[in-house]
Amino acid sequence: MSDPVRVSRRTLITVGGAGLAAALAGINPLPAAATGTAGAGGAGGAAGVAGAGGAGGAVGASGAGGGVAPRPGSGGIPPGPSTYGWDPADLLEFDPATHPWGRHLRCLVPLAPRIAPFAPTQAHPDLDPGVRLSTLSLDDAGTIYEGRNQPIGLEGHTYTQRFWPYIDVWGTWHGQVLPSVPSDVVADPSAPGRTYGVIDIPNPGWTEAAHKNGVRIIGGWFWPRTGVDFGEFLVQAADGSFPVGDKLIEIRRYFGFDGLFINQEATITAAQAGKLRDLFRYIKAHDPGFYLQYYDADLPNGDLDYQNTLNKKNVPWLGTPGDQTVDSIFVNYGWPYVDADLTGSAKTATDAGFDPRAVVFAGVEHQQGGFNPEECFTDYAYPGHPGPVSVGLFVEDQFWANAAWSGETSTVAGRAKYRDLEQRFWSGPTGNPATSGRLESRTPPYRTDVLNYKRWDGIAHGIVERSPYGGLPIVTTFNIGVGSTFYLDSKQVRDSGWDNQGCADRALTWQYWTDGVTVTLDESTAYEGAHSLALSGNGVMHLFKTDLAQAAATEVRVVAQGLSTPEVGVTRRTDPSRVAWIGLTPARRVGGWIEYRGRIARGGDRIARISLRTSGSGHLGKVLLADSRTVDVIPSRPRAFAVADAGPGAGSTRHLTFEWTLQPDAAAYDVLQKGRWLGRVHRDVFFAESVDLTVGRTFDLVPIGANGNRGPSIGVTL
Repeated sequence: MSDPVRVSRRTLITVGGAGLAAALAGINPLPAAATGTAGAGGAGGAAGVAGAGGAGGAVGASGAGGGVAPRPGSGGIPPGPSTYGWDPADLLEFDPATHPWGRHLRCLVPLAPRIAPFAPTQAHPDLDPGVRLSTLSLDDAGTIYEGRNQPIGLEGHTYTQRFWPYIDVWGTWHGQVLPSVPSDVVADPSAPGRTYGVIDIPNPGWTEAAHKNGVRIIGGWFWPRTGVDFGEFLVQAADGSFPVGDKLIEIRRYFGFDGLFINQEATITAAQAGKLRDLFRYIKAHDPGFYLQYYDADLPNGDLDYQNTLNKKNVPWLGTPGDQTVDSIFVNYGWPYVDADLTGSAKTATDAGFDPRAVVFAGVEHQQGGFNPEECFTDYAYPGHPGPVSVGLFVEDQFWANAAWSGETSTVAGRAKYRDLEQRFWSGPTGNPATSGRLESRTPPYRTDVLNYKRWDGIAHGIVERSPYGGLPIVTTFNIGVGSTFYLDSKQVRDSGWDNQGCADRALTWQYWTDGVTVTLDESTAYEGAHSLALSGNGVMHLFKTDLAQAAATEVRVVAQGLSTPEVGVTRRTDPSRVAWIGLTPARRVGGWIEYRGRIARGGDRIARISLRTSGSGHLGKVLLADSRTVDVIPSRPRAFAVADAGPGAGSTRHLTFEWTLQPDAAAYDVLQKGRWLGRVHRDVFFAESVDLTVGRTFDLVPIGANGNRGPSIGVTL
């Protein structure tokens, strides 16, 4: 790597567990997907969460509302479905019919289309939508299960993503140990023999959430790994096929994710480099939807070197526009010293026939840099100034992992603090994307004072918000896929922690674009799910960026408590400077909540934005927009509901598995035990961890329509 300060990969492995707290000076190569402890085997392991020590405390899934902090990485292999690392042998042996828990790890949610950009309803109308964003993030920040990835669990303190509108490609960043590693070894980040796989598939819950919001989601390829010969991946059959390539395509399609980030971090031979390009080209030819992002590491001759720019040496990895080898390249962090304004990378891509903002992602190192990274992409992409290339974030959610190590996310106050920091990271230091931009100047030293958001512009300052809201219905109860409670129709039906990113609602387009109103994510009460929005003041909150054609009138239903009668605001494409306000009237009371109703008359012009105007202080629990002809349609009763005992759980509890037949009129399903909520899924199977059968042995399955309406249940008795 051509840079003034080079920190070795192994040094980063050694200090990885310290994360932001040990922020190193200088520009480093992409930190290896490491265990957080030395001696784990090359670049093996999981980035960040394992930690070199972490906070002490009890192992377990408490920590929803307080108590002893769970220690990240201490849980070993979780009960029930979990993903693991794959080596070539695992790939070649993969068979969906025999894969343990295979049906529980699939994403059946298709990738949602996003609407076309429309500048007048952007938080920054003069921000160029051509600049894109990819991430390499922890999808297990704070969990006790570091070496395995659990899609559904009992941890109300783990991190979930809620700012999907700014992301185009989301990549998982952690290693997972091979399935042959024993549970006690998995549970000890310092134990020898924690061998990590080369391939990680994304957490299927995160794949579901990403797809709902129109985001591609990719797994990880980490090399080198202990005990694996690189040549095993490059075996080519006599017919020209690549067995490993065929299996990568098979698992991508079966598990429902979108591709891989290729973290190639060791020198290989020139012949192997050629075969690797052939493998990538083979994958793209046989599965054009397989997205490949390549790390700025190996050159065409196989030598390991970091270019810190896109140039004539690494651009060949893209192939040609008619025959691409990979879809994009993640440029290493040294670019401020090599290609300061990124125009060199842009020119290289353009000269090769590519759109530079589609194929070049300039890396920003947040795992150590937090809100004060060495690189500042928004110096080159900001309102009124089109960015030359796109941006790639590295472990922007490390702040949550660090808070979990110190035990802060085990309390309601701690989670609120770090959710607020998350909002400022994405929306800017004011928390409002329309007023993004730093409040203090950026001056060296960088990678210090890493939680000072005042020196950070916010992602919304350089990336236009995207939207999947091109049709009705639109419904949200502000479910972010994790919680310490759960409510249904204002009634509390769970009083313990849970996590399942996959059941999160589609994200609000802006969090929060307001004028005169203060908005906070609040877990103290909810109408449905585990959160509501606390509002105070008199003014406007913009909710959804849309592109809606109305075949009939649009029914609006808003559930709130403590707020003066809300109004819904409609912005249409032909007159985007005007908001038409429609009054809502109280229709029914549910517990302490009031449901307000109104109707948007059918118009010939498309609806470009939906807003809300309120006054006073209170909570927002639900927003629904639906075609007036189908707003009250409910799904039919499910069929073939069955339950089975899956073994002993914690204490005297039992693990249970459920299955049923999917139905075309249901978007999701709730599983309940005598009225107590166990979980929500989009699949035809569900694993319930540690169920107390003294509560009852009778269970219900409730279908949920795309409009949020619940249909008749079907019961079963164990």
